[in-house]
Amino acid sequence: MLSLSITNPDSTNSPHSNFTDIMRSIRHLLMLLLLACYIASCSNYKQQEALDRAESLMEAHPDSALIILNEIEKSELGSKKEQARYALLMSMALDKNYIDTTAFDVLQPAIDYYIKKGTPDEKLRTYYYQGRIFQNQGELDKALNSFIKGIDISSDSNDSLCIARTLVAQGGLYDEFYDFYSYTNCHIQAAKIYKKLSLRWHEFDCLLNALNGAILLGNQTKADSILTLCDNFYDIDNAQKLILTGYRLSHVLEFGDIPKIKYLIERQEENPNLDTNGLLNLALAYYKVGNNTKAKHLLDNINNSHEFDPLKYQAILVPILENMGDYKGALSVYKNFSHSIDSINTFKFKQKAQTVEDKHKLELKAQHDAKEKAKIIWGCIGGIIFLILVIIILYLLFYSNKAQKKLALERAKTTELENESLKAEKDKAIQQSKITELENERLKSEREKLSLENKNLQLERDKKALEAENLAHRVETLENESASLKELMDSQEELPSEVQQAIKVRIEMLNALMAGYITDNDQYEKPYESWIKELTDNTEEFMNSNRLAFQASHPRFIQYFEKHDLTVSEINYVCLYAIGLRGKEVGNYMKKRSHVNISSGIRKKLGIDKHETNIGIYVRKLLKEL
Repeated sequence: MLSLSITNPDSTNSPHSNFTDIMRSIRHLLMLLLLACYIASCSNYKQQEALDRAESLMEAHPDSALIILNEIEKSELGSKKEQARYALLMSMALDKNYIDTTAFDVLQPAIDYYIKKGTPDEKLRTYYYQGRIFQNQGELDKALNSFIKGIDISSDSNDSLCIARTLVAQGGLYDEFYDFYSYTNCHIQAAKIYKKLSLRWHEFDCLLNALNGAILLGNQTKADSILTLCDNFYDIDNAQKLILTGYRLSHVLEFGDIPKIKYLIERQEENPNLDTNGLLNLALAYYKVGNNTKAKHLLDNINNSHEFDPLKYQAILVPILENMGDYKGALSVYKNFSHSIDSINTFKFKQKAQTVEDKHKLELKAQHDAKEKAKIIWGCIGGIIFLILVIIILYLLFYSNKAQKKLALERAKTTELENESLKAEKDKAIQQSKITELENERLKSEREKLSLENKNLQLERDKKALEAENLAHRVETLENESASLKELMDSQEELPSEVQQAIKVRIEMLNALMAGYITDNDQYEKPYESWIKELTDNTEEFMNSNRLAFQASHPRFIQYFEKHDLTVSEINYVCLYAIGLRGKEVGNYMKKRSHVNISSGIRKKLGIDKHETNIGIYVRKLLKEL
């Protein structure tokens, strides 16, 4: 054997044989890489499916999208692209569920990936939510720059809704920066997009803001055209009607004559729901028609309120004081007004300077990025050349050592043949040991299976016992509620008839539901279901009945809202929260988009800050305390 291996070295170490071995190794390596990619793709399929489902629910059901995203394990998100998509969707869900955040912890993966590698839609959304976080932080300059960057790439984006939202947010910042020209244009562009999307409610709000901007700019042509567009809307709510009425007065005050101003004064005096801006406009109207006393009286009342535009207030007050002969007071107010205007002009100048500086920084950053990119390209080219040289050297070393390895293998074969018989005997003994071990494993598996079945039986028994206990608890709760209402009927004979009727209906429904729980018979629940449908179909009647029931069962709860001057309709609205509905469910049931404005008015009367707490939580907590 030794002489044979020495006399034929060339036959086993030819260049063709070496090349074949190398190609076989490369092929095996590629197969392993493909297998690894397939395994990774299968493991990520579940995460991708969850992200797709959350994105499809984002606009219509953002609360459901947030629940799905919270169930995803972030540690299982593999690639940076997948992490960026999760970060962007989570930021969208938080914003749409009115959860304001001032940190970039959630959005940062999307910023790191999409700003450089994302599609125009992904970049636009990332810039928009980056700006929203800056707004929550109070960094208005940075927020505006983020929105501007988003609009700069919007021409390549297909997400029209995000473009419109970015324009509205950008316009709001321009309003705070007193750049009324940009403020007006942003809302006009957003209104056009909302019109194409058939979102008329949003379109009308944008037109109202654009009308306000045109009036502030003194552009009568643009203001007239926007007002004409507003007149074509007939399905607007009361809040929008009130705002439009106020802007009509501003329009007449800016561009109209005395007869028109007098006509609008008569109409406004009949409106008891004027906001602070409307009262300022009414005071200005009285001044223009020469009634300085009435104008001064209105301004004095406004000065006692909590929120009003001090600049507009001072601009109206100065000429009124002059006409009334109070020159000292007029001079004092004018000094304050002049100081405020100087501060605004200084702020606007700094803002423009900051914008120029930011653009210069962006240009420098772009140049720096280009240089870094060139360095990376040349570095990659050099690395590839170096890698090729290393491969050639390794191949030569491999080729030179191949013959020696083959010789050593041939020598080892002799020893291997001598040891094969001994190895076979050892393998036989190992095989017998494995058979015994497998038999033991099988017995162990059967014992574990039997133990698991016993545990499942015990869990089933516990589940049935818990269901029985829950049923008993529900029946006891319904009996207590029914007895409480009956006792209330018996103890208060002088209850109004409509209150007695509401309590009677609730007793009948509780009895039917209680009978269904006790007997587990659906026939008892059918009258309950028909009553519920009959009551809830008539929104106004159900809300009145619900309030009357609370008035009887929780009189201090209703008296608390009456003491805070809530109207009957507002108390009806609050009682919907008391039975457990959430804000979005209340709006859907009332079929009113303006229920947010109702909630805002109630918050003001109750002294609740809009960021302090959820009104539903506040009402249910109050119900428990009273």
